[in-house]
Amino acid sequence: MGVLNITAGSQAILTLGNTEALSLPGATDGMVIPFVQDITVNAAPGIVRYSVLSSPSSKAFTTVNENSISGNMLLDEETFFGLAGATNTVALNGLFATSTAKTKVFFTVAFEGSDSLDHYIKGEGFIGGLAPTASMDAAVWISPVEIIVDGELEADTV
Repeated sequence: MGVLNITAGSQAILTLGNTEALSLPGATDGMVIPFVQDITVNAAPGIVRYSVLSSPSSKAFTTVNENSISGNMLLDEETFFGLAGATNTVALNGLFATSTAKTKVFFTVAFEGSDSLDHYIKGEGFIGGLAPTASMDAAVWISPVEIIVDGELEADTV
């Protein structure tokens, strides 16, 4: 059984793009989110529970999936506010403007990196959950980030 080891800096990479091609792992103009502290891929079906008089336990059935990608990152000025001259409009506008404009983005989360046959999850959605914070104990800005997935997550390999 293979183990997905995340100790190397080339793994657990979140890449964003205004097209699917720009969001692929290792894409030339893909916007790689630097300084990701943690990341969570949430692929969860909705659940409806109900009770019937003939059973002492509740019953359940699934509804549509409620998928999201979430994490925390150390803020980088160019990533948050934009990089002048970028061809990828997500990188050009930055996370903040992309979020407030409600612009759909394409994303990948590479589990192993961007080498041949490495696994990743892809999809499209909207950036939300930005909440930059600073404190006396931390000399940097930290922010959560969430991608609210529009549709289904897909697995693929590089």
